[in-house]
Amino acid sequence: MRTAAALAGVVLAGLLVRAIPVLLAGFPVNDGGLFVAVTRAIEDAGWGLPVSITWNGSELPFAYPPLGFYFSGGIASLFGVDLTDVFRWLPMVASALVVPAVFLLGRELLRSDLGGLVSALAYALAPASYVWLVQGGGVTRSPGMLLAVLTIWQVVRLVRDPGRRTAIVVGVLAGLTTLVHPGAAIFVTVSSVLVWIFEGRTVATLRYALASVALALIIVSPWLVITIARHGLGTVVGVPSNGPEPAAALLAVLAGRVTGTAWFDPLAVAGLVVAIVWLVRRQFLLPVWFGVATLVSYQYGMVPFGLLIGSAAVFLAGRVTPSAVGAARVAPMATLAVLAVALLFEAGASVLAVQNPGAPLHALSPERRDAMAWVEANLEPEAELAVVTNNVWSGDPDSEWFPMLASRRSVATVQGSEWLGEAAFDRQVRANQALQGCAEPASVSCVEDWLSEWGGDYVFLPKGPLNGPGGPGDCCLELRQLLVSADAFAPVYEGPGATILRWVTP
Repeated sequence: MRTAAALAGVVLAGLLVRAIPVLLAGFPVNDGGLFVAVTRAIEDAGWGLPVSITWNGSELPFAYPPLGFYFSGGIASLFGVDLTDVFRWLPMVASALVVPAVFLLGRELLRSDLGGLVSALAYALAPASYVWLVQGGGVTRSPGMLLAVLTIWQVVRLVRDPGRRTAIVVGVLAGLTTLVHPGAAIFVTVSSVLVWIFEGRTVATLRYALASVALALIIVSPWLVITIARHGLGTVVGVPSNGPEPAAALLAVLAGRVTGTAWFDPLAVAGLVVAIVWLVRRQFLLPVWFGVATLVSYQYGMVPFGLLIGSAAVFLAGRVTPSAVGAARVAPMATLAVLAVALLFEAGASVLAVQNPGAPLHALSPERRDAMAWVEANLEPEAELAVVTNNVWSGDPDSEWFPMLASRRSVATVQGSEWLGEAAFDRQVRANQALQGCAEPASVSCVEDWLSEWGGDYVFLPKGPLNGPGGPGDCCLELRQLLVSADAFAPVYEGPGATILRWVTP
């Protein structure tokens, strides 16, 4: 009963920090426009698998794992709610459910309720554990993470106590994970291999593990066979990775920034110290797992990170015994106190994460959505626009939602191009970076040169704070003033959400 009450508190804490950006947004956080288009394409296909998706002036092959879209669209249809509302709330709920799943994994792996609770708490409070999960695109990321953690929990059980029933559960969960999110499937694969290597390299566990893989492939095969037959194997396996660069990931770990806080993070440092101690003690699983998972994505690295913190709590609590006296008792108690303070600091950082302009936890304002609706209603269908926000493309909701809400091509939007091959993806990234570079320093000639090279008839300049209260009050005020006064540009829309200008001297 005491453990259940403590777990409820941990889950509530995780839900609270995840709810803050969602409640403040009033719209799906950051991204999701492409995935809304995908879900609607499934609905238009009579809930079958469409061959392609019309998006931002291109036909994208429908090769993404589809289960998250079916689930989201099914909720919207069943309850008669708007799809964007599902994209707003579903990621938050699924992300919060990952917290008790981490508890189950931690309790099983560390053989301790305390270890499970502390692991879940550290995971719940680290901003990197939910920043990308609560966004609109989290309709696949969050369920994928939830299924991935549950799969790994069962993998630990399978490795320690091989059995047919557990092997079946692992196979089903792994198959569903793959049908939801490709990154989650990679995380499950590398995690399961590491668990098998360090926890039980036996012939029996290998036999059951292979049976689980076979079952997962059976579950995935209908979608996989159809997709490969339509688009080829290269479309499925050739999507560019969005994982961090190894050097950047290493620097984030060493600098105490891997948890996603806006400043130096004592809990991140504690995790690094624990990892080093375990390596010295030849306890390799958690440190190696933390490093490998972080290379896949910071959000996945937070699972073994939480387990590292939980393992430290179990170790220190085991040293505080009635027979311990002097330094043998004081040292572990003092270290536990430091760990508790670090967790409190993490809680504060999570509550304030939405204030961090560098965190993609912000959404389109109603005024900017109105400006995009004006584009749809008033500009010619073949119009192409350059959306200038001075933001990195992955944290730029204006560029990502524009094709969905305005029904016009955003020339520099990156999302979706990854399904057209690595060359097309790299080209769009370069185009986006070049365009956003025109905002600072502001330059009319930069915009004109960009339009000449990449194409476009109009410039869309959103107004207001694009990155929450901690960001600039207006992303592109200087560039807006220069373009409005330039002979080469004619304003066609001036509203509270954006300025739209036509390029008159192409």
